[in-house]
Amino acid sequence: MKSATLQTSITIATLLLLTGASAAQAQTPATAPVPKTAPVPKTDNQSEIVKKAARFLSFFEPSTVWYLQYRYGGTLEGDTTDASTSNKFFIGRGYLTLKFKPTKWFETRITMDTHQDDHGDWKVRIKYLYAKFKLPVETRVFTEPFVELGIVHIPWLDYEEHINYYRAQGTMFIERNKIHNSADLGLTVGVLLGRKLPKAYQKKVNKKYPGTWGSAALGVYNGGGYHALEENKWKNIEGRISLRPLGPLFPNIQISYFFIWGKGNTRLEPVNPGDPTFAYPAWQENIFMVSFEHQHLVATAQAASGRGTQQGDRDGWLNAVGEARNYKGASGFLELRLPWIKSSLWGRYDYWDGPFDEVDIPYHRIIAAYAFHFWGEHKNFLMLDFEYLMFDDGAIANARQDQWAVTLTVQVKLQ
Repeated sequence: MKSATLQTSITIATLLLLTGASAAQAQTPATAPVPKTAPVPKTDNQSEIVKKAARFLSFFEPSTVWYLQYRYGGTLEGDTTDASTSNKFFIGRGYLTLKFKPTKWFETRITMDTHQDDHGDWKVRIKYLYAKFKLPVETRVFTEPFVELGIVHIPWLDYEEHINYYRAQGTMFIERNKIHNSADLGLTVGVLLGRKLPKAYQKKVNKKYPGTWGSAALGVYNGGGYHALEENKWKNIEGRISLRPLGPLFPNIQISYFFIWGKGNTRLEPVNPGDPTFAYPAWQENIFMVSFEHQHLVATAQAASGRGTQQGDRDGWLNAVGEARNYKGASGFLELRLPWIKSSLWGRYDYWDGPFDEVDIPYHRIIAAYAFHFWGEHKNFLMLDFEYLMFDDGAIANARQDQWAVTLTVQVKLQ
């Protein structure tokens, strides 16, 4: 009996030990989980560095403008007696801009211009590189006077290109005839006349050059443009004044005058053998323009006259004794804006009487276009245009044929 009782006690004890071991194994797994590491809190110094970096980066404003194009038709340059044909995809321009604006009164800008040269190579050159100082004041007399120093805007073309926004189709009237381009090495000062126009007008019509009574700019430059060496010691003076004659009552109308006085960017050999002096061909220009801007309609009319060009010695621009030849011309632009279908219909007419592509043949240029603004008005758009170039060449034996072309353009503007 005692033996049976002892055996029972041993069995119970063994079962209890086995049960305790099983419970211990269940509570303690074979591989214990690795505890998560708590995040290390940032120190005050680290937080301050991040804030400063973010603030510094906020001063930068990158942007791009691309003209992606296909053209079929003539070259539109009148370069042969037979109308040369064009059937190609091309990139009209590729701009990359970086602005740095640390304060209200100071900013810098660099714009890189990608283009294809005559040999087919893709080249990058600087279009703008300047420091700009602006006085952030607004009075009844003037607003935000500024100074640009470096490769800067000249007074005219930036103004015109912010009324006619279709530079992607081709250059403006005076640049199309190779009188000058849009930037130069030098100094530009400018100012808005009167206070700024109401924000409602700027949003609906135009936010550029919004002085109630107009704007003005004056500059001194080397004269060779942004992609030419300085070939002489002359400095050219250029100026523009644009007035809104009715001021705040009807700010839609502006009357503008632009002038250039200086010498062409070249150094010519003496006209007479033994003459120790050098002749510098004159470069003088006058442009008058009247413009009307409305939410749904934009129109301009301009007349230009002068003599000589920016480069001075281009073929056809000098007479037998080395003097710069005269020119005159006129241009009109009309845009019908249809914002409810994100579209614009526009046209342009140019008349030119002066040297053109090595010959002196007056011509007429007609452009008609449709633009669909798929992302931002005048920013990202698809445009189809027809251009016709007609020469007044009836009295010239080596007559040039008229030319036409159809161009499809996608402008991409990211900013």
